[in-house]
Amino acid sequence: MTDQEKTAAPAIDGSVAILEVLSSAPWPLQLSDICERTGLAQASAHRIVNAMLRHRLVALAPGRRKTYIIGARVFQFASAIFARQPFVPHFYPIAEILKNEIHRTILLSLPVGHQVVILAKLDAPASQPFNAYVGRTMPMHLSASGKAILAARGVEDRLAYLRDEGLGSAADLPLLASDLQRAARLGYAVSLNEIQQEVGCVAAPVVNGRGEPVAAISACFTGEALTPQTARLWSKHVVQAARQLSSHIL
Repeated sequence: MTDQEKTAAPAIDGSVAILEVLSSAPWPLQLSDICERTGLAQASAHRIVNAMLRHRLVALAPGRRKTYIIGARVFQFASAIFARQPFVPHFYPIAEILKNEIHRTILLSLPVGHQVVILAKLDAPASQPFNAYVGRTMPMHLSASGKAILAARGVEDRLAYLRDEGLGSAADLPLLASDLQRAARLGYAVSLNEIQQEVGCVAAPVVNGRGEPVAAISACFTGEALTPQTARLWSKHVVQAARQLSSHIL
C-alpha cells in the first residue's frame, strides 16, 4: 500500500493490505511473509490478523502450521454482491454470440464508485492471453468500459467525476473531454493499452429502463492496432450486444 493510499485509520489500512497480499498470493502465507509484503510491523500484523480471524476475513490454512488464507466471509461478501447483479446470467448467452461474431474476449464491467470492476469474462479461444480477470478494477477514465459509462451519464456527472478524481475541469483536459463527448455521440468508447501494452478495447454502455448506465460490455483486441476505422467496424457488434443486455434490465 502506497503512502497516498493510506488513511487516518491504520488498522483498516493494515487489514486491506493483508487482504490484498493474501488474495494475490499463490499459496498460504506465514505472518513473516505478510509483514514483508505489507511493510507492517510484526506486532501490528499479529494484532490485525487475530482480529481478522475472529471476523472470518482470514483463516488458518488447513494442514499448514500458522499460515493464512482469505477467510470464508470474504467469499460470502463476494457471492452476495454477485447475486445482486441480475443481468449477469443474461450476459453469457449474449457474450457467446458476440464472441463468435468477432472472435475476441468479451468483458462485462460494473461501475463501483469511481472505478470499474470486471464482473464477468468470456474468453475467445484464438485470443492472445492478457491480464484481465474477474475482480480487476481500473479508474473509469482509463478504461473503455469506464469511459462508455461516463459518456452515458450527464455532463454534470462527468465534470463531477473529473473534479473528484483531481483531474481538473473538462476545459483543462480537452483530450479526455473530447473523448467522452465523442463516446456519448457514437454510443461506444475506445481505449488503447488499457490493461497492458498492445491491448485495446471497444465498449458500449448497458442501461436500465430509465436510461441510466449500470454496466458496460467490452471487446478486447490483443496484438493488433486498434484504429478509429477498425473500432468503428467492431463497435456495431458491441453496441448491439449492450442493447440486448439492456433489454433485460428494468
